[in-house]
Amino acid sequence: MPLKVPEWLDWYKKPEYRDIKEYSAHVNAGERPQSPTPAAIPSRLRLDRILANKTCSPMSLYDFYMYLKYIEFSAENLEFYIWYKNYEASYEKGLTPVHTKEYGAIPSAAESTSSIVKESQAASSCSTKDPENGDDEDADPEKTLHRISQLIVASAMCNSRSCSPAALQLTPDQSNGKSIQITSCTSDSAPATMKLMNSDGQVSRHELDTIIHLFLMPSGEKELNIPAALRAQTLADLQKSTHPSALKPVADHVYGLMHNCSHRNFVRLGVGNGTFETVCVATMLGIANLIAGYVVVMCRAFVPYRGSHTRWEAWAAWPNWWLGVSLILAGLRGSCFFLLLFSKRQRLPWERFDDNTDSVLRNEGGFLKSVSRLMIFDRRLRVKEKYLRRLQRKIVLQSLVGGAIFATIWVAVFIFLPVWKETV
Repeated sequence: MPLKVPEWLDWYKKPEYRDIKEYSAHVNAGERPQSPTPAAIPSRLRLDRILANKTCSPMSLYDFYMYLKYIEFSAENLEFYIWYKNYEASYEKGLTPVHTKEYGAIPSAAESTSSIVKESQAASSCSTKDPENGDDEDADPEKTLHRISQLIVASAMCNSRSCSPAALQLTPDQSNGKSIQITSCTSDSAPATMKLMNSDGQVSRHELDTIIHLFLMPSGEKELNIPAALRAQTLADLQKSTHPSALKPVADHVYGLMHNCSHRNFVRLGVGNGTFETVCVATMLGIANLIAGYVVVMCRAFVPYRGSHTRWEAWAAWPNWWLGVSLILAGLRGSCFFLLLFSKRQRLPWERFDDNTDSVLRNEGGFLKSVSRLMIFDRRLRVKEKYLRRLQRKIVLQSLVGGAIFATIWVAVFIFLPVWKETV
């Protein structure tokens, strides 16, 4: 049985950044397999837990959505996946789509994109608005996207006070006779479920048609980055059936992109507790301490003259080297050493987009904006996610131990250098 390394000895390495557009292009072209999430991502912060709303700020489902929306610009992946999981849950409970209509012939993967667009226009005729039944509400893309976003925003409501949220109540929409029901969103439950129902208690076919035109059709408002063959096959399957299995290959592909790119980039930023400016200042302070250590050693060796001090006074540089390397090790993993000591953090990049108090600073010059993001000026928040706090304490400990080892070795090296001349 292999010896298991204690968790605190497992050196945390910041995940490598992956460009989702480049990675998706490689996957679509079949040039590289979809690799699993690396071990650098803690198991308690894995994607499945985030999607199940089992994590808190700044690693919650809502934070992930804001990151995709404002930083990576790939929010459509999460929106489609959340909709699919809820469509699948509704279908399993017997809420099958109504008003099923036949599509025209949908082209195969070998046909051109222009042919698919023509078929999409033909398919749109199946979503005829029926003001008397109120079905036109389901065909409204904005309302559909709003319903999807409510699933994600609801998780933010759950996690706004604590990590043990209470169940949300049924919220009826009196204007069209429909209702949005979000079930329990406790930390031990499955992802929240939203049911989009018409007056007969069934999922509307127009909802599915709208999703097809939003996410699957070329030039759609939320067009997914999926292979052409997968797109054409899915459209062909949806012509024959409305079962969620027809959309499962697309959902799996989208999940793979989030799992192998978006999530690891999200964790890469989320684990860091300071802005780029703060981390740079802390790292430069660490470099300054390293230089100060060398100056102390040289002064002890040659000032006021060689041999005026014993070689053991090289230990005077140990605190400078210890603090300097500790700051640098924390900075290389995107963290500010001083903030880590108190489990505090600054606002992450995506959190600045929905904070009205920061809108003035966005219009100022680059220098003023950079200064405003330094730790002494910026607002500091508490890390609510307990496993992230544990990881950050681990980074502190590892940085301190690494700095102590480096300082000890470097002092030992300088002690045995032939720069000392012992006085008789």
